[in-house]
Amino acid sequence: MSLSNSPFANRLNTNYVPSDSEILEIRSLLVDPTEEIARIDAQIAEMELALVQLKEKRGLLQKPIDAHKALISPMRLIPQDILLEIFCSCLPREHNALIDPNEAPLLLGRISRHWRDVAYSSPMLWSSMHIPSPDLRRMPPNILLELERIVEAWLERSATCPLSISLVDHTDYLDSDIKKHPLMLQLLAVSQRLRHLTLSGDAVTIGPFLQLGPEELPQLKSSRIRYLSSYSDFPSILQIPTLEDVALCTVGSTDPLSLSLPWSRLTRLRLECYSHWTEQGPDGGLNLDGALDILRKCPNLEHCEIRVTRYSEHSGLTRSPPSIIMPQLHTLSITGWEFQLQKWISELVAPNLRSLRIGEDFVPPPPPSSCGRFTVDIDLNRFTSAGLHDLLQSFPMTSHFRVFSSRVAPPDPTLTTTTLDEEFIALFCTPHNLCAMLTDIHFESPSAGFSDKAALAFIKARMAMPIPLRRFRAQFLRPMELDIISELQSYISDGLQVFLDYPPPLHRFNAEGGLHVPGSLAMF
Repeated sequence: MSLSNSPFANRLNTNYVPSDSEILEIRSLLVDPTEEIARIDAQIAEMELALVQLKEKRGLLQKPIDAHKALISPMRLIPQDILLEIFCSCLPREHNALIDPNEAPLLLGRISRHWRDVAYSSPMLWSSMHIPSPDLRRMPPNILLELERIVEAWLERSATCPLSISLVDHTDYLDSDIKKHPLMLQLLAVSQRLRHLTLSGDAVTIGPFLQLGPEELPQLKSSRIRYLSSYSDFPSILQIPTLEDVALCTVGSTDPLSLSLPWSRLTRLRLECYSHWTEQGPDGGLNLDGALDILRKCPNLEHCEIRVTRYSEHSGLTRSPPSIIMPQLHTLSITGWEFQLQKWISELVAPNLRSLRIGEDFVPPPPPSSCGRFTVDIDLNRFTSAGLHDLLQSFPMTSHFRVFSSRVAPPDPTLTTTTLDEEFIALFCTPHNLCAMLTDIHFESPSAGFSDKAALAFIKARMAMPIPLRRFRAQFLRPMELDIISELQSYISDGLQVFLDYPPPLHRFNAEGGLHVPGSLAMF
């Protein structure tokens, strides 16, 4: 009997309680359908068994088919020179190649014998290498020996190619015996081929490299060095005339102005040199005046990051400071301890500048854009209101503006820095109209000190300008006062992006409050 005509159809899915006689009737109604389900289950089991058997049969056929198709794979027909181009594209772009069997180039030798032959016979694939930090005191000898073997084989495969090598050593001070650092011995043996070198470690550990000169490093173009202890001799490696890219980070007595760098040849420069305290006071480091002197020495710089690590002995500059002429400069970052880092802006002549960062901020500068983008990142604690106004007037082409506060107090308490208030954002609206090309503005932490109503008026004013905003973001340390998103829907539908960050409510109801605290009700 079909249950579609069940006399209990109107009772289904209700709270109805059947009588004893109705229970017997329902059980009789279920006999035939239950038997039918059993038959269907049996058929399903048969079909599933047949499906398993068919899949096994298919697998036995597919395996030789795949093997034959592999013989005619288009990858086998690729000429070796094109295959090599593909291999080169697999190498990392942001850093040197890793000693990792799951990364190129080591991975390429694990696919097939042919690929291994091509990879191992192509020196350019092995022309870069990052050597992981070896803890010579704790690393098991067998692992260190294996690392030495890999580095040796890697360097052999590179043949005569120029090399890009990075080594970061975190081992504590050993002694001046270079034999205790076998990896350094291997790198010293190929110093003639080094083009890009990155070293970080104790000055004694990497000291043999610091004292190499032009004869030992005839091809060196890029040098990135970080050493963490006092080093009395100036690194000879920084005097090599072929250098074009230098990054130097030191904790010691190094005075960057005393280095015999090929300043006029440099296209990239990064300096972060901290002073060393002595009985006579700080020794080494770099103040703002010194940083500006370095800029004047480097007319061909394209990318520059300098950290000021000492306060200047006097405030302000000389009466008639020479201009800082840098026609190729596209990225400039001046960070550090000095207050009012903007004082030198009026002397800067950099027609190709596309990224400017001033203040205490650890966000890396963005890459230069080829689409006319001009990015300015400003720490308000480095500017007075008048100084910031002057800077914004100096860069009317600013399209992306990020303003933040590092909370670093100025050494002179009489100086008043700029705050993110309504007076500040009014600078960007009529009648001032600063940064008329502005499309992206970000008011970052610790907080924006203007109201939601002022933010709404600011956005509407900028949207009415010939070049409207495309993105607005602000971070507040107060609750929302006004929902401005609803007021901006017409602009948002046209592409405007608005991000407003408010703190969560200070007080939230907690249903489990006190329940798990020792001595609470949960313990009774």
